[in-house]
Amino acid sequence: MDIVGMHPDDQDLERGLRGLIGPGASQVSISAALRARDAARPTDEDLARAEAELEIVRRGWQPRDPLR
Repeated sequence: MDIVGMHPDDQDLERGLRGLIGPGASQVSISAALRARDAARPTDEDLARAEAELEIVRRGWQPRDPLR
């Protein structure tokens, strides 16, 4: 299905996105999926910042001491 007025490169991008989020099996190649996984992997800086800033509170858990 071509979208009127859309640049051919944009049509390829649209087709790739439909392959990721559309119904049924993914139409994305294995190498594209692996590249996306690597691009989304957090950096050491991301992990350090999360370790410093993120507080995980489990549902129903009550702390002994007040949270910061």
